[in-house]
Amino acid sequence: MAQELKLVDLPQGFGQTRGSEHEVWLADAGMRVIKATHSGEFGRKFGPARFATQEEYLERIGLINEEFALDWQIEGVCGAGRSLRVVTSQPVFTGKPPSLMEIRQFMCGHGFVFHRTRFGDAWFRKEDGLLVSDAEPKNAVVTTQGIMPFDFLIAKPAPELLAQAGIR
Repeated sequence: MAQELKLVDLPQGFGQTRGSEHEVWLADAGMRVIKATHSGEFGRKFGPARFATQEEYLERIGLINEEFALDWQIEGVCGAGRSLRVVTSQPVFTGKPPSLMEIRQFMCGHGFVFHRTRFGDAWFRKEDGLLVSDAEPKNAVVTTQGIMPFDFLIAKPAPELLAQAGIR
């Protein structure tokens, strides 16, 4: 999925919040957030190698948009080399964090099966090989349209990784 990304500028100043994967700014009159990965990093992933490559991060955005209709847009990149950051945007979702039971119902409703693995809890759907991890209340919000999983980790892992995790 080699993708040519345009160069973009980050908003001025420090982001309003900083998480384990992104620095975040409020934008578009409070309607969207701008998210930039930390310098030289491209988010997390499921498995023993916890850090994603740029290609895996971009694939994650595509998969989460396809599965959950999130409207997570790739804006471009800033920096270069070890300071490269991927810049994206998402709608602002207002509501409350879901409970673990609400997340369970949401994931089951999408056809996923829960697995407790050596790499952490995960949801897997055998039909298309999709795996979702980090499905935690801090990474989703309950809106009037239902749960919006704005920062779940989603991938189509290799059979070897599924075997290592004990997912069949």
